Amino acid sequence: MAALASILKTAITSFSKRPTSTQQLCNITNHLSALRLSSCSSSVTILSHQPWHTSPVSSFHTTTCQKFHMTKSTNDLMEFFDRKEFWAESSVPTGRPYRIDELRIKSNQDIHKLWYVLLKERNMLLTMEAEFNRNNELFPNPERIAKVEESMENILEVVKERNDAVSLLETGKPADPGGAYVRDFLGRVVWRKFQEYGIPPHMNKVYRLCYPRGFKRLHLKYLPLWREKIAKHRWGRYHGELRHNQALVKKFPHLEGKLEVPKPEEPKIY
Repeated sequence: MAALASILKTAITSFSKRPTSTQQLCNITNHLSALRLSSCSSSVTILSHQPWHTSPVSSFHTTTCQKFHMTKSTNDLMEFFDRKEFWAESSVPTGRPYRIDELRIKSNQDIHKLWYVLLKERNMLLTMEAEFNRNNELFPNPERIAKVEESMENILEVVKERNDAVSLLETGKPADPGGAYVRDFLGRVVWRKFQEYGIPPHMNKVYRLCYPRGFKRLHLKYLPLWREKIAKHRWGRYHGELRHNQALVKKFPHLEGKLEVPKPEEPKIY
């Protein structure tokens, strides 16, 4: 504290006098640059090191500091490929995806950086997979793509939670606008998610074409045929799975009674 008071006193004394030379101006600048106080911590530590510009004043810096890290700068297409030492390997060491609990404790800035790291990793893996398929070779550890995509989905879930929390505090409503059941131009009742548009609905030609206020009565006769088509497809898939399970039971008798196929639901078309 005594050293800090001495530096402050020297700086104030230097400011009280008008600098008459460039050397005095440099000395004042050195005194002020030494006072690097952190806004998040009031504790200041004096570290002795080489002075700047032959100034005898010791520099100050905070006890809590973090190094700035960045990936290696590469300006060619090799960013889309994995490291060369892994090209001929049959197995690549991988980790697990990020869990939601781990992402919830990260700041928005860290999540933003992590999103682009995962996006870059996914592009690299998709490029390597396409290259291995082109050469008719086996892509090592293809589950890496699923792990990266799972991490990205967890990030989107965390961002959605934070947006909902902020929206609930400000407006009392979640950030998701929701949706509603509407009738389209064919007379079908479908779920439509609300979203923002630059023009109101009554002036939007595409919206009025897809979701008109009234539809023609001649479309009503096609709705039963539409329901029949969907039901036929679902029941055909159901019977196909039953036949497949019966074939499995013949080959593996211990599976009898363990394979179940749920019955299809009726199509919700009104």
